[in-house]
Amino acid sequence: MPEDELITYCGLYCGLCAERCVLPRMARDMLDTVRSEGYDTFYQDVPGLAEHYPSFMKVLGDLSCMDCKCRDGSGGPPGCEIRSCARGRGVFVCAECEDFACDKWNKISEFYPFMLIDAFRYQEVGRDRWLAEQREKARKGYNYSMDRRVQGTVGSKKTSKER
Repeated sequence: MPEDELITYCGLYCGLCAERCVLPRMARDMLDTVRSEGYDTFYQDVPGLAEHYPSFMKVLGDLSCMDCKCRDGSGGPPGCEIRSCARGRGVFVCAECEDFACDKWNKISEFYPFMLIDAFRYQEVGRDRWLAEQREKARKGYNYSMDRRVQGTVGSKKTSKER
């Protein structure tokens, strides 16, 4: 897959997404640990595990191979308004649109507050340099959930206005 296919229409970089980069690795580590501890052979003898262990392992297995892709429609909401709009307007990312930042984009940026800074950076330096900067963030171990943890929004879609 070409590297720029890891840029979502709204301007996120998939290489920094916990769903694509952090959760699969952590789920694989958990699967390896649980199996190496022998739970596959004796879980049914541990009170409380017999009922939940198979579904727990299925969830870990599913998480371990997550790989959504916004551009082909396999990631994000199936009827994503931003994807439809960007495709219809012929822009690669919203930051390239003459109507940037619209209400559709502002709605998602409330959930990812750093997007505005990233969008302005994209406009300033262009796709190739912006992409290189995103890859460098990923190489250093940064991911989007870090910003949301600092802001106290992990697991919540509350905006700063609602808190």
